Amino acid sequence: MRGAMADYLDDETDEAPDSAKDRDFVEKVLRKFDSAYVPVQEERALNLQDRRFAVIAGAQWEGPWADMAENSVMVEINKTAQGVEKIEADYRANRMIVDFRGVGLGADEETADTLDGMFRADYYVSKGQLATDNAFQEAVQGGMGAWRLKNVYYDEHDPDDERQRVAFDMIGDADQSVFWDPNARLPDKSDAMWCVVITAMSKDAYHEEYGEESCTEFPKGLVKPFYDWFPPEVVRVAEYYEVELKAQKLHVMRHRATSEERREWAGDLAEGELEQLEQEGWRLLRSRNVKRRRVKKWVLSGAEVLEKGRHIAGTEIPIIMVYGKRSYIDNLERTRGHVRLAKDPQRVYNTQISKLTETAATSPVERPIVDPEQIAGYANDWAEANINRSPFLPLRALRNPDGTVAVAGPLGMLTPPQLPPVLAALIQQTGADIAELTSSDDGAAMTQSNVSADAMDIAAQRTDAKSAIYMDNMKSAWKRCGEVWMSMTRDNLVVEGDEVEIMSNDDSPSMDTAVIAERVTDDKGHRIRNDIARGKYHVIVDVTEATATQRDKTVKRCLNGAQIVGATDPELSTALTLTAFMNMDGEGIGDLKDWARQRALSIGLVKPTPEEQQAMEQEAANQPPDAQTNALQAQAEALQASAVKDAALADKAKADTQLSLAKVGQTEADAAKTRSEIGRGEQEHKVGMFERLKQGAGSFFSPKPNGGKPGGPEARQ
Repeated sequence: MRGAMADYLDDETDEAPDSAKDRDFVEKVLRKFDSAYVPVQEERALNLQDRRFAVIAGAQWEGPWADMAENSVMVEINKTAQGVEKIEADYRANRMIVDFRGVGLGADEETADTLDGMFRADYYVSKGQLATDNAFQEAVQGGMGAWRLKNVYYDEHDPDDERQRVAFDMIGDADQSVFWDPNARLPDKSDAMWCVVITAMSKDAYHEEYGEESCTEFPKGLVKPFYDWFPPEVVRVAEYYEVELKAQKLHVMRHRATSEERREWAGDLAEGELEQLEQEGWRLLRSRNVKRRRVKKWVLSGAEVLEKGRHIAGTEIPIIMVYGKRSYIDNLERTRGHVRLAKDPQRVYNTQISKLTETAATSPVERPIVDPEQIAGYANDWAEANINRSPFLPLRALRNPDGTVAVAGPLGMLTPPQLPPVLAALIQQTGADIAELTSSDDGAAMTQSNVSADAMDIAAQRTDAKSAIYMDNMKSAWKRCGEVWMSMTRDNLVVEGDEVEIMSNDDSPSMDTAVIAERVTDDKGHRIRNDIARGKYHVIVDVTEATATQRDKTVKRCLNGAQIVGATDPELSTALTLTAFMNMDGEGIGDLKDWARQRALSIGLVKPTPEEQQAMEQEAANQPPDAQTNALQAQAEALQASAVKDAALADKAKADTQLSLAKVGQTEADAAKTRSEIGRGEQEHKVGMFERLKQGAGSFFSPKPNGGKPGGPEARQ
């Protein structure tokens, strides 16, 4: 059955069928079960008794208390249920939300928002509210409740859809069906190594699932101090979860092109898959042996293994516990709910009311005691006096022998017993004790008309403080639920590019889809979006009020704020008033809310939806411009023309400047040429003159004897 197998990661088992081995395994589980169940037998019986005391009619007289009132009137006025119902109402009015927050490298806000949406979608689709509400109710009544998480297919009837999601499943009678490793000390049982969950099935369902020949019930264990005349005929089976820690080789790889890193367990890779990854560009960086934490699940009867052990999604046992009030005393976990301390006052109250009722029912009304001679002939008148409403009744006087009247009236009166003052005081005291212990009376009936709203809020906070511990324990359970859900979701073998459902958390929640591990290129560069397999995410649990309560407070605060700032900031006052109108709830105010939103859009108070934006653009395009718009447009055109003219003049001035610069350059070039020509002429003139002078005075330049030295013979001549 495909849907049933979704709880497991695969359909294979590493254990061969072996009846002897199975019997040994069942014996081992039964020994573990005894070690967990025997020490808490008395505590769990009290948990069940508390739940019956608050819910089942007549259960307040179960046990030895009924033996003392045998053959007597047993009235039951259930005052303990009022306090329980008030705490449950507080929880339903203040729902809890799981919020994932990214921590460190590899985590981002966008992926955290996607995880939030996936969690809400899984919770909504699997009707998780029924499971969590039942667990909280059992915790408040008896002291402990639980729910489980399991894998299911998105569509069990579509053989091509391999996507899986995490579903929330209810566990009924958690105090009778969930037993943990005795060595676990933490309230959320995150340190437990095994757990047994007993599930009751009808015989027909058991026979259809496992066959008639294997119909051996798992021990129910706990002894009940009461007897049900018509209990349902069921067969109990056990789900056994065990944490497995085994050393396995972990491969760390990096892609050559994108530098992305991935981790793969060697045991999860098929033969040849590592080589295929290397061909796809993944380079093996390192491998090391790591203790891998996994969880295996078996289904057992009292004598055999009904379903072999298989690995389930996640690294945690998927059972979520919630407690009313939990203590650890004498090495034993002890829990109680809101009913335990009020049971004895409730029993005393019921006993006194029963005694009073019995007395009133069996005691006679006030009747006269007369001699038979006194009513001789008038017996019918006296018997029918109440029916006929006779104004008087005749009665013969008893006379002495001499005829004188001896007794004129009745001989005496038979009166009912008087209520002892101590009984009245006891009834009043026990009623007050029950109201104080269960917080069933919040004082609303004593509210006076002149009490301020702030004083009422303070009184309500004092009353709500009595349910704070239950709400805080539920927050711890939700935190653990988010951690287990995250572990299972990451281990669901989600394929890159798969679409998952997400759900918004606004006033009108809607379903949408997101793509897991989607490769995108945007302003942040090339990246992988919604990569839920990477990064660490912490689980934060927020308590939110019901939508109606939030809206009422928003309307009240906005109107008060509008009144305060009305004189100093009319624009802010208008914005606050419009916000109040948009959050109002009531009959016939839909048009007003729409008008308020349109006005808020016109002043920019709210962002338009895509449909509203399109409608606004279309309206602006179809609307003819008014005179002011035309004037502004003409002015804009004139300014544009002036700007074009100024640009043209600037271009002309630039061109003239360039022309002038070109002329100046040409002039300088001509001057340089002229200077060069003049220089060459002067040089040539000087050379010519030198040559002429040389030719005219040739003897002057001719060689002389003795080298032309002065004082020679020629010189002396």
